[in-house]
Amino acid sequence: MNTDTNIVTSAPPIQGIHIPAMRGKQGDRPMYLLLVTNRVLLRNFAAEAEIADQGKKVQRTMDKRHASDIVTYITENTEDYILGAMTYAIDVVGDDHFVPAYSGSEIGTLILPMDAELRCLDGQHRRHAIAEAAREDDRVLDDFSAIVLYVEDDYTKRRQMFSDMNATPKVVSKGLNITFDSRDPYARAAQELASSHPFLRGLVELTKARVTSTDGKIFSLAGVYDGLKRFDLGMVLPRGRSPKNHQPEEIVELGNALFDLIDQALPQFGEMRAEIAALDSVKEQSEAIKAFRRRTLLASTTTLRVITGALHEAMKDDGITDVTKYRKALSKVDFSPTSELFTSEEVNFVGRGGTPSARNQEVYAATKALRDAISLT
Repeated sequence: MNTDTNIVTSAPPIQGIHIPAMRGKQGDRPMYLLLVTNRVLLRNFAAEAEIADQGKKVQRTMDKRHASDIVTYITENTEDYILGAMTYAIDVVGDDHFVPAYSGSEIGTLILPMDAELRCLDGQHRRHAIAEAAREDDRVLDDFSAIVLYVEDDYTKRRQMFSDMNATPKVVSKGLNITFDSRDPYARAAQELASSHPFLRGLVELTKARVTSTDGKIFSLAGVYDGLKRFDLGMVLPRGRSPKNHQPEEIVELGNALFDLIDQALPQFGEMRAEIAALDSVKEQSEAIKAFRRRTLLASTTTLRVITGALHEAMKDDGITDVTKYRKALSKVDFSPTSELFTSEEVNFVGRGGTPSARNQEVYAATKALRDAISLT
């Protein structure tokens, strides 16, 4: 680690790296909150991947593809990107290494010993991404990052800290992320279409990752989002956030054409909407949808992904840009749970209980089978 004399205006007369900090503790373990420029972060706080002694690793192995996604996010949103605090452990910080701003204050200057052993417990991908992003845009170096620094010299306890931090977090559902996302043009289009298009209005679960039997809904917002992307981009979608070569308005127009075609070609949906609209309670609506699912594979987010992907692939193969050309072919497809198209050994799309299989290989096989079934050539 290198000394940075510009971090504070008047550094205490103790050798080390002087950083403004707030002191506290969790349980019996001392901790400090630091706010440093990324320039200081990169000079003084190494990522776990840079540690040679693999026997004392307290982090997962670096996933460079994940870090690359974060680099793209930072460089595409330099004005308003957001990265959470990184967590480090340091082996020793004595009482004389914290100089309070005034007597009794928990705000002051932390002096990191020059021979301190620092280990990253959480945030190595963010730290790595900041370094890469700064190579593309050095303005990133002047931005700030937050660090939570624990004092812990036992590497087995550091490993336990890593395990504890990852034992309780709950992953936010894709549907909720899409509901809140105002950057991704496909997410914005999915939000608008879910609330405005007659085919989807009232039938889309907006926050949960999956639709349950008691929701009174047919599709998840994540499924509508994936459907739009598959219709526009194909079966194999790019990693990370969506490409930004479309405006939301263009994708909404694309979605209107897509869902108009599905609604016209598959009148079962209109019948289902009418039946649901005639029922008063969510419980009754849920029972009606469950009965609908027993009759057809159509009442499924997974099947929606298959249909949208198959339409894209068929249009690409046929050299056609007008999706309405597939209305007749799609209307002839058997979407019953016993459909030979979807139950064949090669496709195996229908799982136990007559429901669609969401496994990637079955979805991919079903998409190709449906593409072949509706192809115009």
